[in-house]
Amino acid sequence: MSADATATAARTEAAEELTAMLDDGVSVEIADVEAGVYELRLSFADSACADCLVPEPTLIAIATDALERRGAPVTTMTVQRPA
Repeated sequence: MSADATATAARTEAAEELTAMLDDGVSVEIADVEAGVYELRLSFADSACADCLVPEPTLIAIATDALERRGAPVTTMTVQRPA
């Protein structure tokens, strides 16, 4: 598997893991901005409680751990919420 395919699989699997841990109606996408720099993009269904989400540092820690366990090093991660 190529490095790009491995990184894509790591992002997809980590996002699925994180989404499964969150409330119904909350989904996560992990975007690779550049090497080691990621953006955690959250989306909320109408029924989801955006204020009930765990704090951003906790989300970042969980996502970072999920990526690193899959061999994707993380230097920086930010969280993007819908406007």
